[in-house]
Amino acid sequence: MRRRNLTINHPQDRLFLNMIWKQSSTIPFLIVLAICTNTGRSWSSEINGGLQQLLSEHCFVCHGAEDVNGEVNFEELSSYEDWIRHPALIEQALEAISSAAMPPEGEPAPSDESRLVATNALKKMLKEASLKADVARQPLRRLNRLQYNNTVRDIFQLNRDIFPLSEKLMTRYDDYLSLGSGDVAVRMPKTVHVASHTLQPTPGLTGVKPYPKDLRASHGFDNQADQLTLSPLLLDAFLQFSVSILESEDFNQSTVGVWDEFFSAPGSDADSDAAIRDRLQRFLRLAFRGNVNQETVERYAVFTKGKLNSGLSFTEAMKKAAAVAMSSPLFLYRATTTDQQGQEFALASRLSYFLWASCPDDELLELAEQGQLSDPDVLQRTLDRMMRDQKIERFLDTFPAQWMQLENLMAATPDPAINKYFHLDPKSPASLQMVLEPLLLFDTVFVENRPITDLISPTFGYQSEFLQTWYNSKLEPPDVDRNAILATNQMRDEQRLKLQVAFEQSQQQLSELVDPVRERLLKAKSEGDAAVASIDLKPYAAWDFDGDLTDSMNRLPLKAHGKISFENGLVLLNKAYLQSEPLQMELKAKSLEVQFRLKNLDQRGGGLMGIQGPGDFFDTIVIGERQNRHWISGSNGFSRTEDFPESFEETVQDQLVHLLMVYEEDGTTALYRNGKPYGKPYKSRAATFPKNQTSVLFGLRHLPAGGNRFLAVNIDRARFYDRALTVDEIEAAVAASGNFISTAELLANLNDQQRERREELLESLERTRQDLAAVPPNIDLTKAVDQVRREYEQDLKRQLKSREFRFVELSDHRYGGIITNAAMLSMTSGQKRTHPVARGVWVIEVILNDPPNPPPNDVPALDEENADKNLTIREQFAAHRENASCAGCHNRLDPLGFALENYDITGRWRDRYQNGREVDVAGTLLRKHDFRDVLEFKESLMRENRVFIRAFAKHLLRFAVARELRPGESLTIDEIVEKSGDEHFKLRALMREVVLSSSFRR
Repeated sequence: MRRRNLTINHPQDRLFLNMIWKQSSTIPFLIVLAICTNTGRSWSSEINGGLQQLLSEHCFVCHGAEDVNGEVNFEELSSYEDWIRHPALIEQALEAISSAAMPPEGEPAPSDESRLVATNALKKMLKEASLKADVARQPLRRLNRLQYNNTVRDIFQLNRDIFPLSEKLMTRYDDYLSLGSGDVAVRMPKTVHVASHTLQPTPGLTGVKPYPKDLRASHGFDNQADQLTLSPLLLDAFLQFSVSILESEDFNQSTVGVWDEFFSAPGSDADSDAAIRDRLQRFLRLAFRGNVNQETVERYAVFTKGKLNSGLSFTEAMKKAAAVAMSSPLFLYRATTTDQQGQEFALASRLSYFLWASCPDDELLELAEQGQLSDPDVLQRTLDRMMRDQKIERFLDTFPAQWMQLENLMAATPDPAINKYFHLDPKSPASLQMVLEPLLLFDTVFVENRPITDLISPTFGYQSEFLQTWYNSKLEPPDVDRNAILATNQMRDEQRLKLQVAFEQSQQQLSELVDPVRERLLKAKSEGDAAVASIDLKPYAAWDFDGDLTDSMNRLPLKAHGKISFENGLVLLNKAYLQSEPLQMELKAKSLEVQFRLKNLDQRGGGLMGIQGPGDFFDTIVIGERQNRHWISGSNGFSRTEDFPESFEETVQDQLVHLLMVYEEDGTTALYRNGKPYGKPYKSRAATFPKNQTSVLFGLRHLPAGGNRFLAVNIDRARFYDRALTVDEIEAAVAASGNFISTAELLANLNDQQRERREELLESLERTRQDLAAVPPNIDLTKAVDQVRREYEQDLKRQLKSREFRFVELSDHRYGGIITNAAMLSMTSGQKRTHPVARGVWVIEVILNDPPNPPPNDVPALDEENADKNLTIREQFAAHRENASCAGCHNRLDPLGFALENYDITGRWRDRYQNGREVDVAGTLLRKHDFRDVLEFKESLMRENRVFIRAFAKHLLRFAVARELRPGESLTIDEIVEKSGDEHFKLRALMREVVLSSSFRR
């Protein structure tokens, strides 16, 4: 029966397997029953007496002459000869008895001794039946995608794949497959670098489009003969495909190793016809994987010369010939033959496509041509050579992944509400790390030639940092110590309060010292000029730029960013800017006053003086951003910006201009140019700039610095006010500074003791200001939690991209091996819950190689919507086990699936379900071994290691011969297992015995 790889998807546990095991365990039993007779029946004397007794005692009760249960009529099997004519039936009966599938549970079971007698008798009959059966013709085998790619690469010595190969699940970046020679023990490196590019495979040749993936047969193998068909339409497509390869711009002298010896034109003195024939002879021998007769060579030579005569170059003509050869059935198919030499070449191909997924090399073809390859000694030496060749990587790229069905992992989509980190990085999901673990384990067993039982219960493995995090951590961001944050914030508040008090005390003392002097001087100035009202503007900060960036009010010193200079009492800015320390207050209303000189009036968007808040929050005097040479109040996204009605172009160039921008608390904005209104004010949204996050800027529209935000300008003086100036104050500000006392005037009117005290207070203010600035801002608890989460996720993303896998000793044996790893456990789960049925089927197919028949179409799905949410999955399935039509399935399948229920949908350990119920994994393996947890489950598998070894050998032989196994080949499997047992069932020993087996060699 042809059967695609079986995958169970939610909600399609479907309980569709509810009756599979009922059927699959009963059908072999019924076949055995078919050879029973009623008590009055006489047995052929050639049928073993022990077999007769077992069948009579355990079969005829249900399958007497008048009551036949099952599809086989035992009346047709009344003699020894009848049995010999039905080898398939003998093999099924043998499997049923040897595996204890009969009789069903609840029926009296035969003793182990009687079982042994019966199985030996059936094996003897099966051997004879196989010898007498007609030798089946070997099916034609078309090259699959990977084999086609590798064959083309090897024939042309091409240094890249011809198209992206998503079926290649692991790329190795270390050369650890070179096994060396002799008996020296080989060990894998402690650290290897690998990656999976299956979701974004490496590009191939330009212009070459891959054809679809080949159909998968049982257990996921894509090399099975009955699946690899070739219709006339597809044959024509292969011709176009081969042409696209050879005409790709990437197919050239630098990428093709045989370019000079095959495609380059021969010298002018060379015989062109002879060169064509000679080159084609060598090429076709490799391409067709055997000797090619002269008639065929001549036909290709005539074709090539015809292309030359039509005007093509020698290189292009040879490309056309090669393309035709690559679309020939002799290239696309691995041909079969009956003559002796043909069989040798077929053996060479079988060997090379098994181990290298490619055509035989020259050495293999030489041995086949000489008739030596089939010699067991030569074959074994050849096998050793091939397993030491780097091309053995292709076996490791195909068999393990397909045997373990790992490509299914790429379709895993666990619910993000249950595990949000599986697809944290869509381009690098967790599956790309998970798939590498079982593949690296298989690599290790091969490289170190370990027993294959190490695949089930190893003491070691290779894991990445991500996988160790996945298995061993809570998989959540570190806890944030909220109490510690609150305590820290309280301590910082206390520090700031203490420093603020000290700062205000020093400011008060400074005011008490200098304010009387300022008032006296202002009064004197006012009396000297009756036109100027006696107004003390009291700016928050004032800068004269007389060779430094100090603030006359000693509150906001500026810091230069970029190269600046001073000249004639001005500071010169060009691609540089000035920024103050943070304001120690919340700012709503404000006024910006600046006197400056512009040499270039056509700057677009540069900032003169402004207020910079957090992020892109700003209010700045800007020129030319919306209209050339026009002044505006620039703001983030123009959110508070309008053109001043009736504004006009700036025309004064390289002369001092005075601007004063006033921002009312209600959002009204006005600009005064040289004391006169610049256009008309407008009202927009109000803005509040936060304390400790706001500073004053000069020469820049807003941070971050760059582009046209800079303004090339020379600034004479500037003042910043923490309020909106009145009209009177604006007039006073524009006046010739008669209402403002400069630092120089103040110092000139202080005595020595006052100056000394002023310096002390200024130094105290500066120290306190620095101490205040040094106190870190309070920690926002919400932001702190979010920051920890972001950092954690960034680190996980880094881990997901890592190619480094390290050797680990498995101290926690709950993990490790090909069964209990995140890859298998994730791909056999649904989006929201684990699927014990799917996991059980995987174990039956992959580990026990006893796949169930396809399920009936009428098996109902598990009704999860109406199920009691407090039930465990086992309890939900219990109702189905009570149904006689489903019990047989569950009795055999459930122990395998529920044994793995401690692993959630992504392979992480759990002791309880989400509803709080404890996970119950207890069961019985093969109706023999009770287990209470997954460790005992794996121990039970190891006690039945022969079952696994035999199952593995059967998988390996089927992959090697690229077809379904025939009746009687179970005896071949027995021989492979028996002979490899002398070497403790090491992987390469099993591979050797597969190659030396009669099934492989004939």
